[in-house]
Amino acid sequence: MAGDGASTITGAVYDGQTLTPAVNRRLVLRIDSVVLSIMTITATLAALDKNALGYAAILGIKVDAGLVGQQYSWLGSIVYFGFLIMQFPNIWLLTKVPPGKFLAGLIISWGVLLLCMVAANNFAGLATVRFFLGIFEAGQLPTCMILTSVWYRREEHALRTAIWYNTFAGIFGGILSYAISGIHGSLSTWKYIFLLYGCVTLCFGILVFFAPPDSPATAWFYTAEDKAVAVLRTADNQTGSKTINVWRIGQVLEALRDPKYWVIVIYVLAWGVVNSGITNFNPLIISGYGFTPTKTTLMATPQAAVAFVSQVLCALVAFYVPNIRCLIWILSNFPALAGTIMIHLLDIDKYRTASLAGVYLLGFYNTSWVMVMSLVASNNGGTTKRSFASVTVALVYSVGNIIGPQFFREEQAPHYRLGIFAMMIAFAIEILCGMMYWSLCYIENRRRDNNAGQIDAMTAQAASLHATEEDLTDGKNPHFRYAM
Repeated sequence: MAGDGASTITGAVYDGQTLTPAVNRRLVLRIDSVVLSIMTITATLAALDKNALGYAAILGIKVDAGLVGQQYSWLGSIVYFGFLIMQFPNIWLLTKVPPGKFLAGLIISWGVLLLCMVAANNFAGLATVRFFLGIFEAGQLPTCMILTSVWYRREEHALRTAIWYNTFAGIFGGILSYAISGIHGSLSTWKYIFLLYGCVTLCFGILVFFAPPDSPATAWFYTAEDKAVAVLRTADNQTGSKTINVWRIGQVLEALRDPKYWVIVIYVLAWGVVNSGITNFNPLIISGYGFTPTKTTLMATPQAAVAFVSQVLCALVAFYVPNIRCLIWILSNFPALAGTIMIHLLDIDKYRTASLAGVYLLGFYNTSWVMVMSLVASNNGGTTKRSFASVTVALVYSVGNIIGPQFFREEQAPHYRLGIFAMMIAFAIEILCGMMYWSLCYIENRRRDNNAGQIDAMTAQAASLHATEEDLTDGKNPHFRYAM
């Protein structure tokens, strides 16, 4: 069976129902309208929260809260201590709690905490709120990865991940911060950022509590016939369609023995260092080019636009070209690497425009992340293993984001030479990881092809349904082929 590309299931029959192309398009449209919309807005709100600190720094939070030395950097890191601690309970919770209700509870909780940022006036207060924000935002990323795996076919993973893990927050965050900078009320200007984001997040969380179904089998937007045939839509994934299941320690051990798992761990750690630098320090770096605080909030927007356009275009390529995700993972890091080299080496006074172009090239950093998240969703079979792999990504992501801000030394502001150099090394590591992951998948797929030989369409369908019903992992399923 192919590791990626068009599904072999379309046209198959299950429980008396046929999955025709027309039926499949109708199901996808309904999933996109509800599940994808919820994931996209949720991820955007989460990213807006993370980006808000950088814009708040431009609008005066460092002065108002009396932040000195590395305290601002620690505000960037401390949210990920909460993020890290909560991943261990999440490994179990994500196999026991319906994902829709779980996600709604998280959104409501972090909406309330964003409002608490308005009341914080010193480092201790800000750090406390940021820590608990990490606690409640920790489940968003693995939950969305699991929902992608459950609701979408493998060839659809990259494009849907590119849509929900978008950079709208970077685009609109700068525009919103620019608009908010014109407010002259009784509160400090930066507090209006958190007041607005908190209110919107809280209202959306309440809506999410009632909207998303827990699985295709319980989808309120499916007819009874749709629910029967929906099993076929994702059966070809061979990763399972259940979100609630028995906790299987054997599936965890299988993941830990898999070298592909550890390549992902190393990649995510490096990407977390890059992400923390861009999320927390990008506006401060841009301010070093001589822009006013209000103009800085706008000048940060093009980088996010570069990120969104590049990841969506690359995801479209991945949708139509089978097994190209690893190549995109590798190649998309080169423009970002070039950007860090330009920022690090060019004299801002002599080459201001070229150096600023390097900042915008950093927008390509997000494309490889989208490819990797989609590969994690595509290449982990079994409910427990899928949850464990998704939570591992979030866990290591938090470690990278804890480490990253410490490379950005206050005494080096606003150019942060050590931080930019750390990002340069991280991009090189990401490229090497992409090469290793492709090699491991290619070798394993060839081994399985040689052992199993060719199978006909009916056998492929039966194998797919069997893997789904029996909760087989990719390691235990000889018919599974890894997407690349």
